[in-house]
Amino acid sequence: MAPIGVGIIGLSADQSAWATSAHASPLKSAPLNEKFKLVAIGTSSPETAKKAAEAHGVSADKAYSSAEAIAEDKDVDLVVVSVKRTEELYAHLHETVYESNEQRKLTGSPQTSYHKQLALPALHAKKSVFVEWPLGNGLQEAEELAALAKKQGVKTAVGLQARLLPSVQKAKSIIDSGALGRIFGTTLIGSSSMFMNMPVKSSYINDPKSGANIVTIPTIHSLDPLCYLLGEFKSLNATTATTFPEIGFIQADGSKTDPVKSTLADFVSIQGVLESGATVNFVSSSTTEATPAHFEWIISGEEGSLKLEGPGQFIAMAPPTLYQFAPPKQVGKGDEEKGGKWEEVEVEKGGFGGIGEVYAAFAEGNQDLVDFDVAVKRHKMVEAIFRSAKEGTRESY
Repeated sequence: MAPIGVGIIGLSADQSAWATSAHASPLKSAPLNEKFKLVAIGTSSPETAKKAAEAHGVSADKAYSSAEAIAEDKDVDLVVVSVKRTEELYAHLHETVYESNEQRKLTGSPQTSYHKQLALPALHAKKSVFVEWPLGNGLQEAEELAALAKKQGVKTAVGLQARLLPSVQKAKSIIDSGALGRIFGTTLIGSSSMFMNMPVKSSYINDPKSGANIVTIPTIHSLDPLCYLLGEFKSLNATTATTFPEIGFIQADGSKTDPVKSTLADFVSIQGVLESGATVNFVSSSTTEATPAHFEWIISGEEGSLKLEGPGQFIAMAPPTLYQFAPPKQVGKGDEEKGGKWEEVEVEKGGFGGIGEVYAAFAEGNQDLVDFDVAVKRHKMVEAIFRSAKEGTRESY
């Protein structure tokens, strides 16, 4: 079978950029290179498109500067949208991989949300579409994209890849086997100084209109695998706070900009009950370097427990290690007790890494993939979290 032709919007010549490391690199590596072929690139101008095409070994006549052109290419089966989302956030940035003025050329409107506007031509052309998370800038955009994808009958994918990590997949197999017994609760705690040390090009996080914050990004990247393993929330209560009143951004020389007033909710806690009846205690916080980054997620069952532990809360980028705990028990008269401690679970090493796992699932027709419909559910979760935090109410979605 011929490989799936991929066109990536947002892939630059910069080898250190996200679209290169997360998308292009795994697509060019075995075994994904047997299932996919990078055939087209879309950037913000003919000049940057040609440079990107040359850097990635793509034919110059497949270097596009409009979303419509890449969508109309007959060799493109799957359009990938991997760009920043709202143009208005770029006007004040000094370091960008994707310049604000050029992005305006690509979408034609300074106020539109990029994920939506760049995905629409591909959906209208009945191409498969893979969009980074968040799917849209808010629930309404996500619902519009999901409805159109369903109408067009196309395959979709969204970059919530943590559920596909080998450690999470192994945890699922253990839970599904019944080895833990009834799951009655889970606690997840993550912290990182990343949001307090963002580069200038990411200063859009301090604009509430961007839709990029600690809830939409690290929180949902953690809660999606939680709900994948244990089920959706029946109800939740949330608290958000701005614990750092000012924020600065890292410049090219390593220095920080003058601090500005922070509008960022840099702390979120969520307590809730899942549809299964299991309880959830979730905390995600931004810290300084004085507190080491950490991620710990414990799933408690009546007959055993699992723990996923890692170096930071962005588990899709730093996959956690899986541990299992079973109560101590005698295996025979006079024998030592077995169990009673956390033991690392052997997990197959991911063959693709991060976003690459999404591509593998897409090619295999894996139903565990997050598609546009699941992404809409996550957007509803985000709204429920913010409603609860604002109104002090118990919410559902």
